[in-house]
Amino acid sequence: MKTLFILLLAVFSATALMAQGGNFDEGEKTAIVDNLTVGIDSDNQGLRTSSAQVLSNLITETNLNSDDASEAMIPLLNMLENGETECERICAAVALFKLGNPIGIYRLRGVAIFDDNEKVSSICKNLYYSYHKLNGTEYFIDF
Repeated sequence: MKTLFILLLAVFSATALMAQGGNFDEGEKTAIVDNLTVGIDSDNQGLRTSSAQVLSNLITETNLNSDDASEAMIPLLNMLENGETECERICAAVALFKLGNPIGIYRLRGVAIFDDNEKVSSICKNLYYSYHKLNGTEYFIDF
């Protein structure tokens, strides 16, 4: 219970700092990414979902570079693959898209092609296309 409280406090403090619009120093970036990674790996579904969403928001707001948050990629890949709900899997897909790592983008392609959940598959397909359109790169496959 204490760990859950600490993780929730870290998520809310990262959100509050993000609202202030300040840039983080390297120590703060490391602490934020470490706490969010622990949240993504947690057993609490709400904490996993909100941690992935906060991570993607921090990258969008340019408070974090995708390189700073790269250690969260493996837990996000696991969350995309093994998530219990659509919402959880979609948050993981969006966070992987924002990270922009080629492994994560390739995994979005795999989910878009092979996943049984139509909503998750469709969103991963759109994220995969969007990534390649934004970066001017070739698609590996047409859906």
